[in-house]
Amino acid sequence: MDTDKIKIFGARVRVDGTGKLAELERAEKVSGLSLFCRGMLILRKEKMKAKVAAIASHGITCFVNRQLIYNYPESLLAESGIMAIEHADFEGVERLALVTGGEIASTFDAPEKVKIGRCEVIEEIMIGEDKVRLLPCIFCADDTVAKSD
Repeated sequence: MDTDKIKIFGARVRVDGTGKLAELERAEKVSGLSLFCRGMLILRKEKMKAKVAAIASHGITCFVNRQLIYNYPESLLAESGIMAIEHADFEGVERLALVTGGEIASTFDAPEKVKIGRCEVIEEIMIGEDKVRLLPCIFCADDTVAKSD
C-alpha cells in the first residue's frame, strides 16, 4: 500500500502545443506543485483508488497488511467501510489465516480466487503499554488470535 509515495529528483515535460503548456502552468500555480510532481500525484492517486477498489471488491470489512498504510489509502479503505490493520508480522498473518479459515492474498485482481477468513469480532485491548488485537474465530470456537502492535 505504499505506492502513493512520490520520489522525484528531476523531470522534463513534453506537450503537444502551447495551450496544453498553459494549462499545465495554471495547474502548477494553483497546486503549488511542480508540473511533473502534480501529474505523478494524480496518476498515483488514481492507481491507489483502483487498488483500494480491487481490495473492496472482495467484500471484506478488515484488511490486514504487513507494511505501513499511508493516510490516503487508509482513508479510502475507511470510506469503503474497511478497517485497516498495518505492520502485521508474517507469522501472525499466517496464524490469522489458519485460524480464520482464510488465505493470504498478494494480489487483489480476482476476488473469486481468494478464500476470505471470518471472525465475529475484533477487540483491541491494552496489556501494559502495548495494544493487542484479539480476533475470536467463528470457525474454531476455542481459538483466538492475538496481534500486538
